[in-house]
Amino acid sequence: MDINERREALRARVRQQLHPEPVEEEELVVQASEITNSTTEGESLLLIEEQNGLLALASSLIFIGSVLGIITGLLLLQGNPSELLDQSAGEDVIDVYGIVLEAETGEAIEGVSMDLINAQTKQSIQKVETNSYGYYEFQNVVSKEHVLRVTFENYSTIERTFAPDSATQAPFTLSKGDELLKEDLTLSTSGWSLQNAVALSTGIALVTILAGIIGLNAAINARRATNYRRTQYLAGFALFSRGFIVFGPFLILCGMGLLIFARDEFQETEVE
Repeated sequence: MDINERREALRARVRQQLHPEPVEEEELVVQASEITNSTTEGESLLLIEEQNGLLALASSLIFIGSVLGIITGLLLLQGNPSELLDQSAGEDVIDVYGIVLEAETGEAIEGVSMDLINAQTKQSIQKVETNSYGYYEFQNVVSKEHVLRVTFENYSTIERTFAPDSATQAPFTLSKGDELLKEDLTLSTSGWSLQNAVALSTGIALVTILAGIIGLNAAINARRATNYRRTQYLAGFALFSRGFIVFGPFLILCGMGLLIFARDEFQETEVE
């Protein structure tokens, strides 16, 4: 290329820079299908986020209700009813009184010997005799097991084993003879024993804790959305945790209700 051609090329570049040629703008064409697809994808994302939020909220409610149940069970185990009852029983003293009657006539008998005996040591604690009305009384008797021996000449002797939980005793009826009649009122006492009460309280506490642990498993399944039916069954059993009486079960019920709205997110939702 000679010098003249170089000059012409240079002049052409200068003219192009001074007077640029207009560039035709390309028309932007958007298909209706693309708009529909983009809108649908956005709605799907919002729906997924909303359902995930329901699962998270339901899982949290079931978790909190189950934790309250476990705390309630631990509080039940912490108390010792046997110790409390032993302390109260050991300090109570009452006055024991009653009447002695003749079996055939039903009349009161005077001068009957009443001997209050310690059931463990077999030692006599107090001795009294009935008055003209057949009435006797023992004062300041400790609320523990005792034996009350009733003796009268020409009449059978009665030994009654009892625990004085009330002041008035059942009447004694004496029959003529020389036999030794034994009565045990501790065996016929109605109601539960102390051991049964302690066992029942411990059993309720253990069931409460177990139900709370199962509720924690239900909360984990709800968060992972693994199995809808099993999660609802576990959450239903967790209601027996009784967290603070009604607060825990109420939270678990709310969580179970939210799971119904998000059941489509579970991997297995079929119901047989």
